[in-house]
Amino acid sequence: MLALLTAAGFFLKYAIDRGWIPPALRAALAITAGVGVATWGERRLRAGLRGYGAAMIGAGGGLAYLGLWAAAGPYGLIERRIGVLLLAACTVVVILLALRHEIEGLALWALAGAYLAPILLAPAVPNPEAFLGYLEVIGLGAGLLAYSMAWRRAYDLALAGYFLLAAAGASRALASALGCWFLAAGALLTLQVTRRRAWPEARIGALVLTWILAAVALATPLGGSETRRWLALAALFAVAGLLWWQGLAEDPLRSPTEALLFVANPFVLVALTGIGDPPGLARVPSVLPALLAVAYGAPGWARRTAPHFVLGVALAAYTVAVQWPPATVVLGWTALCLLALVAEREAGRPGGRLAALGLAVLAFGGLFSVALWSRPSDSPTFADAWALALYGYVIGTAAAAARWGSGWADPRLARWTARGGELAWVLCGAAVFVGGSVELQRYFGPRSPLASDLALSVFWLLYAGALVRLGFQRDRKDVRSAGLAVAAAAGLKIVVYDLSTLEALYRIASFFALALIALALAYTYNRRAASSRS
Repeated sequence: MLALLTAAGFFLKYAIDRGWIPPALRAALAITAGVGVATWGERRLRAGLRGYGAAMIGAGGGLAYLGLWAAAGPYGLIERRIGVLLLAACTVVVILLALRHEIEGLALWALAGAYLAPILLAPAVPNPEAFLGYLEVIGLGAGLLAYSMAWRRAYDLALAGYFLLAAAGASRALASALGCWFLAAGALLTLQVTRRRAWPEARIGALVLTWILAAVALATPLGGSETRRWLALAALFAVAGLLWWQGLAEDPLRSPTEALLFVANPFVLVALTGIGDPPGLARVPSVLPALLAVAYGAPGWARRTAPHFVLGVALAAYTVAVQWPPATVVLGWTALCLLALVAEREAGRPGGRLAALGLAVLAFGGLFSVALWSRPSDSPTFADAWALALYGYVIGTAAAAARWGSGWADPRLARWTARGGELAWVLCGAAVFVGGSVELQRYFGPRSPLASDLALSVFWLLYAGALVRLGFQRDRKDVRSAGLAVAAAAGLKIVVYDLSTLEALYRIASFFALALIALALAYTYNRRAASSRS
């Protein structure tokens, strides 16, 4: 079949170069030969030669394509737009034959020809809007046929051509409300199709391409009134709304693909809305994430579904982050952590512990990164907004760890939340250690660097002693080991750093503190050993 098409192509070129046969006759011969080969292939297919007959039908369609292309292209016998329509009609005929005999290969061949037609016969003056209309008819029509016949490869090809050819040949038209609805149409169809057909590559591909192309389109000035910008965003809200509704109707964690799309959907919508920069929402960026938090959190609360509840809490945390300053954000996340824990412990809403754990980790990172970096250098130590955030975080995580408990956890999330209380204690202790070190360094540093180093060494030693004592009281070897590790770090600092930098009295004080804590720890361990032997 490929050899036959190659021979026909070479013949047309050779005839053009040599001036043989009038152009109209050349094109007519190619079309007639195509019809004849396709008819013969149809008869062979009816006779039982399924594969051979299908190949001949494909070859006949290819010959007809070449003839129509030559008539509308290099020969100029017909207008290019009419040539594209004739090629599309040829595509329809081949697709109908593919449907009649249930042969996906013919549909793939016809679809490829339909997508090549406007490229091979590109008009002198491009018309992006008409090109989008052509792609919509071919792409969505072929997609519906592929869905009805359960032709996965044909649907993937229809989807790829729909988005990629639009991006390549009509990028200017995509940067409009009509273009955004064109993208949304492909995404909406795919969401409905893949709900019934397990085609994850089509589902992810359609949404990812829609999001990327929509971001590029929204970043381009749309022009016109504000209504056009809202119409463009409405298309993306329609896609996000359908995906949200499907997440309510079915388990959003039924597959990794669905879990990824379920989590990404609201945050991508917020990001695209920010790129679109609508006038009403630009002044209050927290409105949309707050509404989405309600849209996901309310069903999670009412239906007791952990994924929706956790995502609702995550969106509430994002709302806090875009609205308040960094130190206040830490306090807000800590409060949300306690509320999420109470929701599971007291109200029996699964997912609360997982959300609380994530917020505790997130707040810890924010406290010692963005909040600390944005702290004014002239703010009072131990009493400014960052210090208050530190106190609130320590108290909040300690309360969460003390009330962590067990039970009511979603079985799928149990392994993530079983040791959450211990992790909360670790975060609380780490915040005390790091926060105390930061505050002591900040308080004594401007006054006396030597006193700052001494205070830091003493604080580390006292912290180590407190951990070891707590480890004995709770009979936790891991806590005692952590205390010994801190004590070893403090001893190493004193021996390596303090000995070479501190003056005599500060050096004496450092070693004296080290001796007291070391002796106290040794006494505690020896006393415990003697008690165990007795």
